[in-house]
Parts: sequence; C-alpha cells; structure tokens
Amino acid sequence: MKNWWTPAAYVLALLVMYYYRQDLLGWLQGETSLGPVLLLSTLLAVFPILPYKAVIGVLGYAFGTVGGAAAAWFGTTAAAVLIYAAASLYTSMGERLLSRYPQLQTLTDLTRRNPFKVILLYRMLPVVPQMAVNIYAGAAGIPFWTYLAASALGKIPVLFLYAYLGSLFVEQPWTAAAVLALFLMIVLPAAWWLWRHKFKQ
Repeated sequence: MKNWWTPAAYVLALLVMYYYRQDLLGWLQGETSLGPVLLLSTLLAVFPILPYKAVIGVLGYAFGTVGGAAAAWFGTTAAAVLIYAAASLYTSMGERLLSRYPQLQTLTDLTRRNPFKVILLYRMLPVVPQMAVNIYAGAAGIPFWTYLAASALGKIPVLFLYAYLGSLFVEQPWTAAAVLALFLMIVLPAAWWLWRHKFKQ
C-alpha cells in the first residue's frame, strides 16, 4: 500500500497547482528575484499544469533569451532528477509493464545499449514529451549519471529556441513562427536519419 503514497501525493499537488495555474504564470511574468523564479520553474516542470514550452517563452520574454533559457534549464534538469528518482522506486513494476509490450521492450533494449545517445536525442526533439522520458528512464533503470549528462546537454538547444521565441513573440510573432518552422525543418529530418542509421546499429 505504501507504494501508492508517492503517486497520490503527486496527484494532489498537481490538482492544487492546476487550480492556481494562471496566478502562478502571472506571478512568474512579474517576478525578478532569482531564487523564487528557479523554484517555480522547477515546480512547473515537475507538475505539468501548463505546457512547459509556454513557461520557457514567458521566461524568455521576462529575462531575455539567455536568462530565460538558463532558468528553464535549471528547472527542467532539477525536475528530471526528481521524477527519475520517483520513477526508479517502481523499477520492478516498470519491467513487468515493458515486458508486456514487445515494441516498448525493443525500445528499452536499444536505449540500454546506447543510453547517452538515445536520451540525448529524446531531449533534443521538441515533439517528445519530456515527462515521459523522465518516467521511462527511471522505470527502465537507465544509469543515472548517463541520464543526467545526456539530459542536461540535450535540453540546451530547445530551451534556447523557446526562450528566444518568447523574447520575440510579442513584438515579432511572424519572425518567431519562421524561426520555429526552420528549426523543425532541420532537426526532425536529422533526428530521423540518426535514429535509422546510427542508434539502431
């Protein structure tokens, strides 16, 4: 029974933060102190009550590209560690679940053979749900330091992108849209090629 305390507490906190989500986002836009901003950026990554891309955009608008990306990097990396640690408590359950689905098991085998490269790829793709990566890595038993290094490095390009878009969006929305489209046109084909020709070897 005690194994259910962690998810139950998480769901309760998620509901409370969801109720106050607009207040939290408004506060983040006006806050200038570093400590509270880093804390809230972490909480919003742990509890996805808002699309985190929007949070990064707000940080970019409020603190500029570099400051917003740095705050988001700290928050998402801290959240990745916390969620990984929580998910690692359920490794045996995760193993049983993965064994039921051959495609997931194949993916897990591939990730275990190339943990750094695969996690790095997951982090660099804006279309991959990052919370799912955090939970999956912990439940699948991916080595922590490899996971942390790949996550911390792989997050940087996307975080800078969305912080930059946030700094542009209000005054230059079409420029922001063009930058995002160009990024996706470059990254998605490159990621597909890496997956097909490098990571599956």
